[in-house]
Amino acid sequence: MSTNSEASVSGVAIKDSLEDWSNGFEQRMVSDTQLPYQLFTGEIEKSSNDPHQYRLVRLPNNLVALCVHAPDTKQSTAALSVNVGNFDCPPELPGLAHLLEHMLFLGSKKYPSESEYLDYISGNSGRRNARTTNNTTTFFFTVANDAMEGALDRFSRIFIDPLVKPDCVNREINAVDSEFKGRVSNDDVRASVLNNSLLDKRHPYSRFNMGNRESLKGSADALGLDLHHELLKFHQKYYSSDLMKLVVCGNQSLDQLSEWVVAKFSEIQSKGNNRDIYSVHPMGKEQIGKVTDA
Repeated sequence: MSTNSEASVSGVAIKDSLEDWSNGFEQRMVSDTQLPYQLFTGEIEKSSNDPHQYRLVRLPNNLVALCVHAPDTKQSTAALSVNVGNFDCPPELPGLAHLLEHMLFLGSKKYPSESEYLDYISGNSGRRNARTTNNTTTFFFTVANDAMEGALDRFSRIFIDPLVKPDCVNREINAVDSEFKGRVSNDDVRASVLNNSLLDKRHPYSRFNMGNRESLKGSADALGLDLHHELLKFHQKYYSSDLMKLVVCGNQSLDQLSEWVVAKFSEIQSKGNNRDIYSVHPMGKEQIGKVTDA
């Protein structure tokens, strides 16, 4: 989120005071369902060569979404980013945010089959993935235009009522561990881990963040922790609509995209912003001015 007077969402400049996403919105109602939402009425600045149409809305649960009408697109797409990531993992369980990212794909109360979301996306010429970084976890998909509503419905349930099945934990730990082993020989990754280890230990930047079997199952077993319980605690604390931003794009009209967004994502629970704030800079006096040979 920008801290300047011009915020940027999906490469589009939104000119207003949006530091707290509270200004420039007016109350609206979806005509068919009478569900409430707020419409951003400020200026959305775009290139004169950009054929897309944009609409920024905020849902009653404080989730902000950008709807994009792309008349010539062959596929529809969506991405939801949660402002939580590796920095928010408990120090004793590095990689917990990444493990939860994996677990959320594996069924919801509405769609309990583990493969329902993947099967629907792949069965409609699409693909899906997710990525956990230090500060964000982002989920995204592409799908055939005529399958967009069904994809959004399944996608939204990842954040509304995920099952987080306990019998899937060990399998997904193996998947996280496999990703770690695939990256550990990369020189850039090694250099990054080395640099991070030299930073101020009071800041999460200094920690091992990728996650692997040892940092997850090994640490949980050594400390007597129930890893499934820790995943539920992490989800309950951080997966709040107040920390989420959504973009949906397709050849559907802005009215249709907005209606789907309001109908399908307003159920995500608002829990406030529970993120920790670190007053310590990762590079203090002891870290500045040192040369590291890797």
